[in-house]
Amino acid sequence: MENRKLLVISNSIINIFWVLQILFVILLVVYTLLLIFHVDFIDANILKGFKIHFKSIDFVQPLMHDGQAYKMKLTNGEGRLHADSLNQNFIYFRVLAAFIDSVMYLLILYFLRKILKNLTSDNFFIPENGKLIKKIGYSIIALAIIPEVIHYFTDKMITKSISIENVVIKSEFHFDYQTILLGIIVFVISIVFLRGVEIKEEQDLTI
Repeated sequence: MENRKLLVISNSIINIFWVLQILFVILLVVYTLLLIFHVDFIDANILKGFKIHFKSIDFVQPLMHDGQAYKMKLTNGEGRLHADSLNQNFIYFRVLAAFIDSVMYLLILYFLRKILKNLTSDNFFIPENGKLIKKIGYSIIALAIIPEVIHYFTDKMITKSISIENVVIKSEFHFDYQTILLGIIVFVISIVFLRGVEIKEEQDLTI
């Protein structure tokens, strides 16, 4: 009885996330269309700000302390760069990465909803659940890699097209090994689950 309540609660929570994620994807599409058609009430220069990683920033003005001048610089940081009236077509690559990210989350929620639907119908150890778990594993790994690849090549494009005096911009690939590890764990669980289903079916046939 308690497990049944937990399933119902989990199903309700996943359905809420499902609706919210669909709304977010719709808003992202609308946002992109507004950018493409240059709608007047949107300040594109603000929207087109982008995050950058820098190796170093050398300050032109020295730091004055007790009458002494000290040279200053920042190293290994990140910030959000805004440039007025700059044609920043690479913002669309950022939007593409966000769209892929959102769609992958939507897929994971879709698979979870199907699993929970089976569980609430008392269909626990069936091959479909194992296959859905495997798809979730694949989706999590894709979620950790594909958007980051797009971000990396976008950063490369930015570093080649923009030059700022006393600022060294860098592009780096963020390898989200924790999310990839989570995806691999889910994938392994799906293999164990499917094997368990096969053993159960074999035992049922021998009885």
